[in-house]
Amino acid sequence: MRRFVTVLVLLALMGAFAFGVNRFLASRRTVISATVQAPTKSKPKFALPGVMIVAQDGQLYRLQDGEFTSLDLPTDGQWMQPAAVPGQHAVVAVERFAAYSEVFLVSDSGTLLGQLSHNKTGSSTIQYNHWMFWPRVAQDGHTVLVSYDAPKSIDSYEIDFAIWKGDLSSSLVQEQLSDPNGYTGGDTQAQPLPDGSFIYAKYTINNEALLSQIALQKGAHDDPALLTSTDDDCGQPALSPDGTQLAMICIGGTSGQSSRLEVASFNGTALGTPRVLVQDCLCSSPAWAPDGSGLVYYNTADATGHFELWWLAGAATAAPKPTKLVTTSDDFDATSAPAWTAS
Repeated sequence: MRRFVTVLVLLALMGAFAFGVNRFLASRRTVISATVQAPTKSKPKFALPGVMIVAQDGQLYRLQDGEFTSLDLPTDGQWMQPAAVPGQHAVVAVERFAAYSEVFLVSDSGTLLGQLSHNKTGSSTIQYNHWMFWPRVAQDGHTVLVSYDAPKSIDSYEIDFAIWKGDLSSSLVQEQLSDPNGYTGGDTQAQPLPDGSFIYAKYTINNEALLSQIALQKGAHDDPALLTSTDDDCGQPALSPDGTQLAMICIGGTSGQSSRLEVASFNGTALGTPRVLVQDCLCSSPAWAPDGSGLVYYNTADATGHFELWWLAGAATAAPKPTKLVTTSDDFDATSAPAWTAS
């Protein structure tokens, strides 16, 4: 009975937050000052190459040539989780509302190019609405992977995301690929690979604890190969542009008090021995530079608990450079990895 109650509590928490990622961030960070300054009111400490789209306080911003510019998107919802569209000056991004979320195609200058999902049903029965998060576009420029809460039952409020495959030119949810573990929040943050397989974060309940593993799956409904252990509790996978390095955030062994930014080599089927690049942090949402020369991530910079942008050059090498703070007065969305492309 105690286990059943625990599972129900976990489900309620997952439903409230819509997914299980970054669960330690909300509970562990202490915000002394709630003041949030728009990135456009400050300048980064130094310029990063290319074009980066980031999320802060429900809006998207472009960082280019050391300057932030607001995309000035409609403010009826909360904008988050941008992802680059290869071959286009555009991103796919999530707009989150109170009872559903939609995915849009947005130019990197802020023009709405199209609504890609229709998850609001107009029904008074809230279960009929749908949620989508973490859209990712494959290198072919049109195949999309997304976390989607279907199939659903009118008799249940259970929200377990599965990875679905779709296309930018038609439906985002043409085929269900993964089978999530029940009462966990489901499968998140899929990274498409050139051969049609994909890497994602898979959640499981083990000894009444909610844990994450990096999973590799070849085809629809195949059994995934689990690349990390539940003891490591790793999620938020980010594959380097050449496909040979995987960055991830791990919280195993920290009692949820902190995290580690790790990078491991990837040969298409397995990970090499992980290297801890940043220890004892509240790190999240790593994203590789377009040329693979390093990666950015979010971490708190001081006691305010605000998430700032950090840069780590040479992350794929055996001797990476010291981390460098890029911004100092912003509070970015820690669940929204930057979308970073070449100029």
